[in-house]
Amino acid sequence: MGNYLTPMNLVEIEKGLKPFASYERNMTSKVSDILEKCERSENLMIGIYLIEHDHFLYVNQNLKKMLGEGAGRLLQEGWPFWLSRIDPEENGWIEDRIVNFWSSPLNNNPLSMRYHITCLKKKRVTIKHEIIVHRLNGLNLAINYFFDVTDIERIEGCFSVGKDANPNICSKNRCTTISSREREVLHLVADGFSSKQIADMLFISNHTAISHRKNLIEKFGVKNTAQLIKTASKVMDL
Repeated sequence: MGNYLTPMNLVEIEKGLKPFASYERNMTSKVSDILEKCERSENLMIGIYLIEHDHFLYVNQNLKKMLGEGAGRLLQEGWPFWLSRIDPEENGWIEDRIVNFWSSPLNNNPLSMRYHITCLKKKRVTIKHEIIVHRLNGLNLAINYFFDVTDIERIEGCFSVGKDANPNICSKNRCTTISSREREVLHLVADGFSSKQIADMLFISNHTAISHRKNLIEKFGVKNTAQLIKTASKVMDL
C-alpha cells in the first residue's frame, strides 16, 4: 500500500516525473494543483497514466476505495491488471480501443467507453471510462476518469431494452446483434477513423473495412455514417 502516490507524498510524484521531464521551477506547483483537485473530487475516480513510459503514476482516493488493495496492483502492474478485471467478453475490444488510442496521433479528442469490471470485493460494477490526454512539461499524461454508472444501467434497462435483450444495438424498432469485429469497427468509426485507417489498425483489407461499415449502416437501419454514430450512441458508449 506504500506505493500510493498522493498529495501527501508529492515528493514521490516528482521523483516519478523527474527522469522523464524537462524540470521547471513551477513544476511542483503544477503537479500539486492537479493532485489537490483530484483528491478533492467527491465522486470522480481518477488515474493518471504516463503514456511514453507505460506507467500509472497516481490514483486518487475514490479509485482506491473502489479497488481496495487492487489500487496498489494498478500502480505496479498497469493496464494488464485493469484489463484483468474487465468482463471476459468485453476485455478484448476494450484493450484494442485503448491500444489504438495510444497508437493514433494524440489529440484533444477523448476516448469514451463503457464496460463492466469486478472489484476485488467481487462486486460487479458498470464503468464509464473517459481518457483525455494532456501535455505537461514535455510529457503526455493520460487522465483516466472512471464513473460508476451501475445504477444508471439498471434504471435504463427497465425501459427500451428488456432484461433478456442484447443491449449491444437496436435498429429502429428491432434489436440486432453485431459481431465483435463489427463492434471494433463501429468504435473506430465513431472515433473518426477512415476505412483505410481502420483496415490498417485491425490488419484487414480496405475492402473488408468498407464492408463492415456498410453492414453496420444496414443493421442499424440508417443511411450514412453520421446517422450510424448518432443511432448507435443511444444504446452504447462510443
